[in-house]
Amino acid sequence: MIDKRLYYWVSEISSKSGEGRLAFFFIDHLKKKYVPIRICKQKSRYKFINKLLNQKYISPFVGVIYCWIFFLRGKSVSFINYLPLWNFLIFLLLPPSSIIGPITGGAKFKIKNNYFRLVIFPIFYKISELIISLRNFEIIFSTDLLKKYLSKNKIKN
Repeated sequence: MIDKRLYYWVSEISSKSGEGRLAFFFIDHLKKKYVPIRICKQKSRYKFINKLLNQKYISPFVGVIYCWIFFLRGKSVSFINYLPLWNFLIFLLLPPSSIIGPITGGAKFKIKNNYFRLVIFPIFYKISELIISLRNFEIIFSTDLLKKYLSKNKIKN
């Protein structure tokens, strides 16, 4: 019998934020194929540690650790939200064959004088795309705004 359980980490799961609503949508999508089970953070008895680990830019790395714990136990894992395509470090650190998404980014900013978004982000996008391809991730994008930065093969898949 095939185990259809999928253990997932989610950074934001509030119906009051766009990111949280996107997570709910993604989880509903996963329910078509899997029985999703949320990985919950263990609480520390120290408030400052809990506050630190819940920071927007630290929480995803806590999620990576939890995904590895479940992956090493032989479970299927998914990493949900706060996944900008420029953050290749997250893609590099996640367990192989993770289901990840929704990948975000590519908003139409006025980038006339923004060197970082104009030059550096596209380089980071390509690094992320390479890692995603090599690590056999199943991915879903939140929008098609990143299409112009991806290879035709990645778009097709």
